[in-house]
Amino acid sequence: MRAVQRSFALFILLSLAAGWACARRDAGDGGATADGGAAFDPDSVPEGYGHPSAALAWPLATRAFEITAAGDLYNGDWLTAIRPSADGVAADAPRAIAYEERWRPVAHWRRRSAEVRWDFEACALPSGTPRDSGLFASIEIRATNLGAGSRDASIEVALEPRPAAGAFTFFDAPDSRGGLVWAVGGAAPAHGWIEGGGSGSLAKRSWRLAPGGTALVRIVLPAYPVASARLASWARTPHGRRAAETRQAWSALLGRGTAFDLGDPEVESALRAALVVLLSCRERRGSQIVPIGSPFQYRDVWLRDGARAVGALAVAGYTKEARELADGLTLLQWPSGAFLSQAGQLDGTGQALWALGQSFLRGPQQKPVPHILRAVRDGWRWCEAQRAMSRSAGSGLPGLLPFGDPHDNEDVRAELVGNDAWSIAGYRWGARLLRAADLAPPGASGLAAVADSMDRALAEYEKDFHAALENCGSRDIPPAWSAEGQRTGLDWGNLSVAWPCGVLAARDPRAIALARRVWGRVGGAGLVSYRTTDTLSYYLGADLGTWALLAGERASADSVLDAMLRVRTASGGAGELLQRQSHDFGENLAPHATGAAALVMLIRNAVLFDDGDTLELTLGARARWWRGGKVSRAPTRWGMLEMEFRAGGDSASWRWTPVAVWTVLHLPPGAAIGEAPRAPLQGTPGGIVVLAPPGVGGATVRLARGPDAAGGGATSGREAAASDARAGRTGNRRSRGRAQRSGA
Repeated sequence: MRAVQRSFALFILLSLAAGWACARRDAGDGGATADGGAAFDPDSVPEGYGHPSAALAWPLATRAFEITAAGDLYNGDWLTAIRPSADGVAADAPRAIAYEERWRPVAHWRRRSAEVRWDFEACALPSGTPRDSGLFASIEIRATNLGAGSRDASIEVALEPRPAAGAFTFFDAPDSRGGLVWAVGGAAPAHGWIEGGGSGSLAKRSWRLAPGGTALVRIVLPAYPVASARLASWARTPHGRRAAETRQAWSALLGRGTAFDLGDPEVESALRAALVVLLSCRERRGSQIVPIGSPFQYRDVWLRDGARAVGALAVAGYTKEARELADGLTLLQWPSGAFLSQAGQLDGTGQALWALGQSFLRGPQQKPVPHILRAVRDGWRWCEAQRAMSRSAGSGLPGLLPFGDPHDNEDVRAELVGNDAWSIAGYRWGARLLRAADLAPPGASGLAAVADSMDRALAEYEKDFHAALENCGSRDIPPAWSAEGQRTGLDWGNLSVAWPCGVLAARDPRAIALARRVWGRVGGAGLVSYRTTDTLSYYLGADLGTWALLAGERASADSVLDAMLRVRTASGGAGELLQRQSHDFGENLAPHATGAAALVMLIRNAVLFDDGDTLELTLGARARWWRGGKVSRAPTRWGMLEMEFRAGGDSASWRWTPVAVWTVLHLPPGAAIGEAPRAPLQGTPGGIVVLAPPGVGGATVRLARGPDAAGGGATSGREAAASDARAGRTGNRRSRGRAQRSGA
């Protein structure tokens, strides 16, 4: 049995434990009625773009279906055009194509012609065909006469060659497509099945609908041509059952990850939708599994996107999937040790090492196999060789990576700041991984010494980076080191210097100035402009959201999250770009995996942050979440975590799984410590954080509120002090004293 079949079988086995009652419950809050019609109005779901779209995808499949803005279905090979009409009036295009609860991938959309409403419901499932990507899409179309008199309704469904102006073509699609036909039985290949059959590539249906009358038609579409008999056999299972199977499978899959119960339906739905995208954007390459950029045109593997996907799945409870994908990134390691997915993108090695650390250092302990540890060692050695060359050859900046042309968003050929920042992050997380792996597993002797060397090299690299920053002539963090690169290059990797790369402290003046500069172009914190101020990137500035949390600028972080929540499709995903005037995403179709990863990491970091040497809770938890927030099955660097937090009246409380390091508890927005907490907790009245020593798993704190309490807009002195304390705290006596002196 092939990979997708095994995945599907696992999903169904997990979901059957809940029974069919689960499916009925799902139907009641945004699924389907007993007869298969839409139980909610898809047009009532917010649509963040100028025209709608949605994907029907599945984990490990090599093709997906696009539901287009016209309401047709396209599989990257051929188009299924659906043309309803009533009394000679063609139906309009859908306003929205909505997933159930804006995350569960059973899609609904509506079209109207005269007084007839056309309701569509569609889902996709593995078909069990020999191909790994043998998805079948089941579509049910319902026509309803809403008028006072009878109406003539008709629908034409045509199988058409892929349009010349199609946004994408799957790599395995033939150069030409002819002879598209509906299933008629037997072994002949077919490109679709329609109830009642069709003639060649065309099928027509018509009805005389009485007032309130309805009519149904069912379509099944394959991702690849398939034998007619096979298609007809799969279609014998009613659409309602296929939709229920889809709901159960996705509910079971998302039930395995971290549960965020925040009392905030929009945020919780957005998290689930993002995870649907990330789990779908995985594909087999031989015996390994790799992250891909989207279900459509970005199906290749890019380190810039893949590393982010690995990190997001790692923090969201999908440890197995994150580690598989991180292992898949080793396919991009060259014999020299460098990780490259495109020539000139020298940040790839650091990103790969960072991703390996993200996945293997969180969750249940598992010693990485030797080739993972060798990949870390060899990647680090390649970076060190480049740094040594910059010192000896007299070209470039001493101790930094050479120039490159990434052929991507930086739009410049230069020595890029982001390349060095990501390499430094790779050193840090790579050394951590080697130390956590017992240092000398079988077949990987000498790694203890490598970890020590990586730590020493990290300290030297950071000194070289800071020296270059002081001499570069920029007041903030520029995109490139040279004056010419600063003049012509675009902000990209430099936006990640403070987080996630951690090269500068959050309250470093340069980090603050960079945020002010890029947000100033668009009039405030939120999505960041890309190339021109009319074009915004969904995920480019998302790192600044977590930076704002770490810097104590909670209002700015909220603005970033608000923008990301707002600019999503009715199916919950987001594109790569957004045109500010038209709200179009152009040819870069939604959903994009990196955008999904950015959203997951920002929300998770607001509740639970473990990048440093302390565990931080409720770093950016919103006021609504404090009514009774709960996080379950959360992987951290110190094991699996359960946590709850609540605020009411004049107190705030936390309960969490004790860990072996200090825990920093951040107070609710606008609150400060009212009186010193009981030992062993540490905190100063008027401060905004409470420290809990290792082994403690609960705290209750009396609060003070007022106009000068922490939270809100401008960064107060106490917020800056808390950020400084966090940057220096390692759990030892010296750092705890620093935290106390800073007013924390």
